[in-house]
Amino acid sequence: MPKILIVDDEKIFRKGLRAMITSLDPEWEIVGDASDGYEALDRAEMLQPDVILTDIRMPRMDGIALQRVVKERFPQMECIVVSGYEDFTYALQSMRYGAKDYLMKPVERSELGRILGKLKEETAKRDKASAPRFDQEENELIRRHVSESVIAGLMRGMVQQHHVDLLRKIGVDFDQPYYCCFLIKLDKGSIGSDRYLKADPSLFQLYIRQFVQEMVNKRMKGYSLVLSDSEVAAIVNLSSNDSRSLVELAESIRRQITSLSNLTVTIGVGRVAEGVNSISESYRDAEISLLYRLIVGGDKVLHYEALRRDHDLYLEVDTESWGAMERAVLEGRAEEAASRVESEIGGLCQQATSPELVYQKICKLLIHFYESAEKLNLSKAWLGERDIRSLIFDICSITSSEELKAECRELLTGLARCIADSRREIEHDPVEQALQYLAAHFHKPLTLNEVAGQVHLNPAYFSTLFKQRTGTTFVERLTAIRIEEAKRRLMDTDDKIAAIADETGFPNLRHFYRVFKREAKLSPKDFRRRFRKEETGAASEPAGRIGRI
Repeated sequence: MPKILIVDDEKIFRKGLRAMITSLDPEWEIVGDASDGYEALDRAEMLQPDVILTDIRMPRMDGIALQRVVKERFPQMECIVVSGYEDFTYALQSMRYGAKDYLMKPVERSELGRILGKLKEETAKRDKASAPRFDQEENELIRRHVSESVIAGLMRGMVQQHHVDLLRKIGVDFDQPYYCCFLIKLDKGSIGSDRYLKADPSLFQLYIRQFVQEMVNKRMKGYSLVLSDSEVAAIVNLSSNDSRSLVELAESIRRQITSLSNLTVTIGVGRVAEGVNSISESYRDAEISLLYRLIVGGDKVLHYEALRRDHDLYLEVDTESWGAMERAVLEGRAEEAASRVESEIGGLCQQATSPELVYQKICKLLIHFYESAEKLNLSKAWLGERDIRSLIFDICSITSSEELKAECRELLTGLARCIADSRREIEHDPVEQALQYLAAHFHKPLTLNEVAGQVHLNPAYFSTLFKQRTGTTFVERLTAIRIEEAKRRLMDTDDKIAAIADETGFPNLRHFYRVFKREAKLSPKDFRRRFRKEETGAASEPAGRIGRI
């Protein structure tokens, strides 16, 4: 006996359809009804109908949004849409999403009988072929699980190029050189606590994931997946490092979701990364960007590069004293860090004009150090099972300046100790020692022989070991460090390009221009013009790193 679920926001219409279906063909089992898309998805999961008969216009989740999620989550279910004459274009859109048929209001008995008869025949035929269909669905499920596992691995830096080749074999083809990660977070406040708690939270994410995938497919290659009850992630694969098109895509996703579902989302956009091994860096950038939602609010696109250029998000503090605090933490000097943190947070509490300003600046400070910990792969060792977002919420609930000083002191001295411990652990690791040496001396004319001597290894053996451990040659890594620092200086200071070249290890300006353009795909001058706001008037003194969080 075929089963049908009726979905309409008008109770009298649901009752009318029940009576009409029962009188037309008593073999149809009406397993339930629902007043909107969210209720329908709950009922569909529990009752497993063969057919969903749904209205187009409904509050919360309309019929088109319902179809998207049904297609993703219950591909074996058929949908019939019901619309008024003024909604006929929506009915046509539903047909494109795979609706089996449509009915015009007021529903005519003969037309409903025709559609039910046709569907009953198709359901019977499908039941006879259920075993092969199950195999096909099972294969599709396996393919999706494999794809999502590999994509998640790429984002976390645990997957290499041969895994991407596996993706290609199962139909996910990333053949362009550049990648960018999005993190899309549902703003729960746009739903309302009652609406959120009554629905299965995963249904919201399935809807957002399906929507994101469709929007990405219209413009470029990519893959999206549900990460949690509140986040969807996506990797976009593109032919150039044009970040403007990515921000436009993210803005389009944000606006369209709000327009079609009355939900709002906040989207973190990482920097464009070149090559598979750099995807995790873009994902980390997207995570950091999304943290700024705690400061600037939701329903926004937060682009990592724009956040770094936004002077409104910098800490306007004494850069010398805060810089000394940063150095103490990042160099692992826990006792000095403790005294400097207490002094600086205490001064901030005394000088700030409002509690909100204190919380904002401390949030930016913690996000800054969290990003540093992520780069050092120490965030887990530092925070344990604590999540940075919940940690910041806890900080913002403290109303005593003494408690605030104590909490910040404990947190940042804890990070200093983690850094000191990690350095002691790698004292006997020659590759890690070499990487630290490069990070500290990249501005000097280094050679492979010199660095090999620093870690007491034969140069030939050191070269082979370095490539095996890092995946890059010594020269490639040194060049990448120098270019990354040059990019930062171009964005964050007004220093002359010749000075930046010299201070990042390129005494020959022509050679610097050639290498920078090869790596960044832009000249240093064009890079500065494109990736930082135009300054007006005389150039100011460049701020220190901690002064520009």
